[in-house]
Amino acid sequence: MESMAGSTRGAGSRKYIRPVHVTPRPPTIPGLTLAGPLGQGGFGTVFLARQDRLHRDVAVKVDNRVLQTDRDRDRFLREARAAARLSGHPHVVNVYDAGVTADGRPYIVMELCTGGSLADVLAQRGRLPIPEVTEMGARLADALAQAHQVGILHRDIKPANILVNAFGAVKLADFGLAAILDAHAESTVTVGALSPYYAAPEVFAHAAPSAAGDIYSLAATLYTLATGSRPRDIPWPAQSLDGLIAALRAPVAPIPDAPPAFNAALLNALASDSSRRTTDARQLRDELDGLRPIRPLPHVATNRARGARIAAAAVAVPALVAAGFFGSTLTSPEQQAQQQQPPQTQSTPQAAAVPPGMTACAESEKNGFCVADKCFGGLVNIADLDIKAKPLDCGGEHSWQAFTGTWLPTGAQDMTGTDLAASPEVKGICTAEVMAARTRPGADTSGWQITILPSKTGSPDRLYLYCLARPGEGEPPDGSAFATG
Repeated sequence: MESMAGSTRGAGSRKYIRPVHVTPRPPTIPGLTLAGPLGQGGFGTVFLARQDRLHRDVAVKVDNRVLQTDRDRDRFLREARAAARLSGHPHVVNVYDAGVTADGRPYIVMELCTGGSLADVLAQRGRLPIPEVTEMGARLADALAQAHQVGILHRDIKPANILVNAFGAVKLADFGLAAILDAHAESTVTVGALSPYYAAPEVFAHAAPSAAGDIYSLAATLYTLATGSRPRDIPWPAQSLDGLIAALRAPVAPIPDAPPAFNAALLNALASDSSRRTTDARQLRDELDGLRPIRPLPHVATNRARGARIAAAAVAVPALVAAGFFGSTLTSPEQQAQQQQPPQTQSTPQAAAVPPGMTACAESEKNGFCVADKCFGGLVNIADLDIKAKPLDCGGEHSWQAFTGTWLPTGAQDMTGTDLAASPEVKGICTAEVMAARTRPGADTSGWQITILPSKTGSPDRLYLYCLARPGEGEPPDGSAFATG
């Protein structure tokens, strides 16, 4: 079991903690009987303990550093309470209590996970089967999404910080401990404190911790579990800056025997450039969930639950391929109905002039065609050359909503997603101004993220494109936020 994670600071910012050297002896904590150490590291010791009243075995992490003032102790407890809000998640290690010892050292009482860490599992079993890693990844990404939603970062995801409880469930441990102990210092985490093989490249440049960094670390962990090796060979300690930079920018090799969509999910989350990386843990969760077999769900009646059932009914990769999910088409119920119309109807001038699933509307030439209630799940972007998304009911859970669309020029099928977004046909309509113009009265889409989704559904000879949007934070609202004219 890992020691308490933390970060070191420059001498000028190390104002509220003082490093001390202690022997791994159990401190006195009211209500607990501490036994010997379970593990020890640079910042503290993990002890096995017994809760006296409940007769329950727990783990206690005691930091070596001393909190100097009452204000610092209050801050620590406030941050610990914030991290404890995640304890109800089935894939986060439960935090039972926190406090400060008589000599000023902070401690956290948490769930004892008897199955060791995934680092132990990897050492014992070697690389794990892809379906097992997919299942773990989806559950851990969900835990990470919940943490990010309430403003908590992990900052040190790696196999050693994912524990296995007595029932075999994987759980993120040390959630936010670096932030708890260093939340009020003024500088960012130093390079000496990171786990270099799982840290995002931007962290080496002293960038502030971010959700994108957490996602990179989780993807690096899943890649390691699936291959037995790390995604990038980081020279550490680094012998030269040039060598380190080259290693951090090196492309990640796809996993040879993994499904293409699994590789796409991990490689997008492992992009060295954070601006091109998967930045939402919910998207990574949804992509991994889409690779898992259907699970029967109880009957429910609400629109939200119905949408959840649609989103959860993702099928295994062979079924997705058979359904055309990874092929050249995306088919919604409206598009299916359109494709079933008599051939003469589809060949009319009006049908040829408007992309399938869209309508001509005011200022179509300037702002693109109108789109009626088109919603999609998480995007799958394979090497910026193949962008797909599953159509979903706008009345249920979904990730993206279409607000306009347009035909693409000849040769667009050979363009990357980045090039398409920069083309004149797209650049002028996939904008915040057009999105605002298409927003329904009473809805607020200010600050929404915008992306693109090329498609050939219903138009095998000509490529067209949707402009998609979603809130910068939180879930998209039920129903489309955009009007049709």
